[in-house]
Formats: sequence, C-alpha cells, structure tokens
Amino acid sequence: MSAPRWRALACAVLLAALPACATVTLAPAGPYAVGGQSVTLGRSWSDISILLPGRPKNVRLLTIDGPLLNRLYIVDGLADGRALASPAGKDPPTPRWRSDLSPGEQVEFVADSVAAMGYQRVETKDLRPARVGGVDGLRFNIAAKTTGGLDISGVAQVAESGGRLFLILFLAPTEHYFGAQEAEVEGIMSSARPGG
Repeated sequence: MSAPRWRALACAVLLAALPACATVTLAPAGPYAVGGQSVTLGRSWSDISILLPGRPKNVRLLTIDGPLLNRLYIVDGLADGRALASPAGKDPPTPRWRSDLSPGEQVEFVADSVAAMGYQRVETKDLRPARVGGVDGLRFNIAAKTTGGLDISGVAQVAESGGRLFLILFLAPTEHYFGAQEAEVEGIMSSARPGG
C-alpha cells in the first residue's frame, strides 16, 4: 500500500475513533429516515454527522470505512439560504441553496459545495434525469482531487420539492473505495423518497 493510502487510512481510523464514545451511531440496513426523506440502506453504515460542525439538522453524514474513505451525505429539504458545507476559511465562499436555481445551477451548487469541503478541481459529468419518489430530479457523477492529489469519484442526486433541496451525495477515493460502494449507493438513491 502506498504512503498516501496508509496516511489516509490512519487518519480515517483516528477520526472515526475520536467521537466513538457516544456520538457515532449505527445506521442499520433497511429503512432510514433523515427528517421527512427516507431511503433504504442495503447494509449498515455509521452515522458520523457529529463530524460536521455547524451542519443543519437535516444533513446527515454516513460512512462505512471512515470519512476519508467514503462519505454519504443525505440532505432532507435544505431551505433557502442554507449551506451544505461550511469551509474552514473564507475562501472559497460558502455556497448557499436558492429555490430559484435552474437544474444546471443546482449541479453547480453541489460542485461548489464539494469545493467548499476542501476538494480541488471539482468537475461534474454524465448528467442524467432521475425520478426521486414522484419528483423529477437529476443524477450526475463528480470527479475531484484531495489537497494531497488523491483522485476522488462521486455521484450525486438532486431533487427540488416545495422550494427545498433533497440531495444524496457520495464521495470516495477513485481507487477501490468508490467502486466498492457504487452499487449500494445507486440503490440508496433509487430508493429515496423526499419528505413533504
């Protein structure tokens, strides 16, 4: 295993262990609700939402192998003016959701949010329609890099209902981790039902 992968694994283990006493909870296989949005998890995940300081209550972060190796964000109805990510510094500025965004701007909002999380060279591709419950949405792939140069792959699904954003976003290193969970994540996205 290369040195960057060892460092990533060591960091993931450390970050996962820090809040393990009382804050990391199990998200068991089966129905899983974040506010009014429901999905079906094909396997158990760990809910590490506590690692997102200042997150809205309707944003959950799940992982299987640790936050540096795979991240699944489930967002239930992000309201106008709210952010998905809060960057550590002031640059780049924090992207804010607006209910008047066009489909292309919704994709841009997600890409800008991924950049605000600290990823670099964020690109979106393979934009395709998706049905999210009874709502028209979009699904697309993401490519990015960490500050250390590690290739990251992702997939996102967005849908707007009642002026609020329903989002599922998965990010993982391209080598091994993305492909290992891609089918599971596609199943979760297909099972999503936005809240009212």
